[in-house]
Amino acid sequence: MSHQLVDYLRNKNEEAYIVYFKKGYVLEKEHLNVTPAYSKYNIKVATEIEDNEKNILVLPEIFFELISDYNEINIGCWWMSVDNRYNYVNFKELLRHRKGIILKLKTIYVHLFRGMYKEKNSNVLLRENDNRITHLCQSQYAFQHVKEQGFSNIEFLSDYINAAFIDTKLDNKKDIILYNPLKGYAFTKKIIDKMPDYQFVALKGFSREELVSILGSAKLYIDFGHFPGKDRLPREAVVNGCCIITGKNGASKYFEDIPIPNSYKFESNKDNITAIVDRIKYVISNYDTCKSDFESYRTIVFEEKEKFFKEIDKVFGLSA
Repeated sequence: MSHQLVDYLRNKNEEAYIVYFKKGYVLEKEHLNVTPAYSKYNIKVATEIEDNEKNILVLPEIFFELISDYNEINIGCWWMSVDNRYNYVNFKELLRHRKGIILKLKTIYVHLFRGMYKEKNSNVLLRENDNRITHLCQSQYAFQHVKEQGFSNIEFLSDYINAAFIDTKLDNKKDIILYNPLKGYAFTKKIIDKMPDYQFVALKGFSREELVSILGSAKLYIDFGHFPGKDRLPREAVVNGCCIITGKNGASKYFEDIPIPNSYKFESNKDNITAIVDRIKYVISNYDTCKSDFESYRTIVFEEKEKFFKEIDKVFGLSA
C-alpha cells in the first residue's frame, strides 16, 4: 500500500520517499535501498523527516504512538487494519513489515517498520491531537470503527492488488478448494475434516507464479479469518475466477468490503458447519452457474487501482 502510494505520487511529479525504521521506532539513516519486491515501483529512499506544520505524517494503525515524537507535523492515521491496532492473531505477524507514510506539500516520505507492538494500546493519544489528525480508512470496517471511536475528519484511502497475481486464462478449473492456513484455520479445519473426499489446498509456500496458477485452477476460495481490513487473498482469488465463501468477521461482514451475496457468508460457529459444507459442495458441482454471482466483485477489484488514485488525489489535494 505504501509503495503504491509513493509510486503514484512520484509519477505525478510530487517528491515522495520511503523512510525505513527499525525496532524501537529508530530511523534507519543508512538504509538507502528499496526492498527488492518493490523495485518495480518508482521509489526513492530518504533518511530524514522534517517536523513542521506544512508536512503530514501518515502512520499505520500499529504505529500511531509515533505521533508523540513530532510536535508540528500534521498526522494522517492510516487504518490499514482495525484488529492489528489492538492485538495480533498469531506471533508471526509480529515480525512482518509494517508500513507508514510521511507526506509533505512538496516532499513526501514513506517509511516501513519492523518490530513488535504493545497489545491493547489506547487511543488517548489520538484524541489529544485531534486538531492535527485525519483518519484514513482502507475499508468500510475501519470507517465504521473510527466513527464509533468518536473521531472526525475521516477519508477513505484503500489500495489495489498487484496485477501480477491476475491470470486471464480461466478455462481450466478443477475441483479444488483453497484456504488461508494463517487465518481462521481452527474453524476451517473443522470443515475440511467433514469433507475427506474433497481437495483442499492451503495457500502457503507458493512462488508468485505458482500462486497465480493455483488461483486460476481452483473453483473456490474459503476464508473464515478475522479480516482486519479488505484482505488481499479474497481479491486475488475472485479476479482469478474463484467463487468465494467467507465468515462474517471484521471486514467480511460488510458488503462494501467483501461484495458477495449473503448466501456465501456464514457466521463462524459449529452450528453452521453443515450449511457451509453443503454450500461448498453446491459451488463445486455448479461452478459454471455460481461464478456469475461474483462478476460484480471481480469488476470492483479490477477498478480498485483507479479508485485508489482518485482517493489519493482527494486526500492530498492533487489535481486529477
